[in-house]
Amino acid sequence: MQKEYWYLIIAAILYGGITAGGQFLANLGMSLYEISFYPTIFMGLFLSILFFHRRQYPLQRKMLPFFLVFGLIGALTILCQFGGIILGVPVAIVAFLLYTQPIWTTIFGKLILGETISARKILSVLIALAGILLLIRSWDAEGAGSPLGIILASFGGVFLSLWIIWGRKSAVDNLHYMTATTGWAISSSLWLLILWPIVGSFSQDSVIIRLSADFPLKYWLYLVLFALLSHMIPALFFFKGIRKIDAFNAGIILLFEPVGAAILAFIMFAQPIGFNLVAGGFLILVSNYLAIQKQH
Repeated sequence: MQKEYWYLIIAAILYGGITAGGQFLANLGMSLYEISFYPTIFMGLFLSILFFHRRQYPLQRKMLPFFLVFGLIGALTILCQFGGIILGVPVAIVAFLLYTQPIWTTIFGKLILGETISARKILSVLIALAGILLLIRSWDAEGAGSPLGIILASFGGVFLSLWIIWGRKSAVDNLHYMTATTGWAISSSLWLLILWPIVGSFSQDSVIIRLSADFPLKYWLYLVLFALLSHMIPALFFFKGIRKIDAFNAGIILLFEPVGAAILAFIMFAQPIGFNLVAGGFLILVSNYLAIQKQH
């Protein structure tokens, strides 16, 4: 198996820390915007320090339109996936709608990147969705929540797919993975700030919109660690891996993220690992096997 597949698998597992780490920070009383914005801007700052010392990663003016779109996609992904929860949609249903991204990645990969849609890919998507359904047990959720929340969560899956597509497009355009990661992080941070007053016009709830800097030092250390371990490091692995892996395969491999999240939830919060995790994880492994096997 190509080393690039391993890069994406490592990225997906580390991305599982976003859910567990986000829950940890929320338990400390941080708001949606604090959890979303600070790790993203920290990642951008850390990478910029590395980036500007090395001239082999040029960030040119002609790249600006690409990164403006990429950053907007990233910011909207964050806001949509959490918007469903804010509007009362059960977490399990939000997660299922978010991880429908392989469907959209298959479609957008064809439309934007010209990737083929084969019977093997369709089968892989169906098995992956069955695995996600088992993993999060969305049928146990009580009530679907508001229609607007369902719409936002559904768009979360679409935007996550577009994020994968734009990541692949960065490789097609021959952007260095360090350049792609840095540009995306900085642009996403700027877009989160631009969207902040717009989100505030819909809700003044401090749990959502508060963006305070009045934290104890240890909270800032938690945010830094969260930025490094669950944002920057997996992003670097992702952008390096997707240079040689098509968007569809990357989308399937990233389904390891909820598996990693479940394992971390067991370690950090003593949440049990049941049959649904084992069965769902197995199906996701099968879908990955089908996705990455070479066509004969």
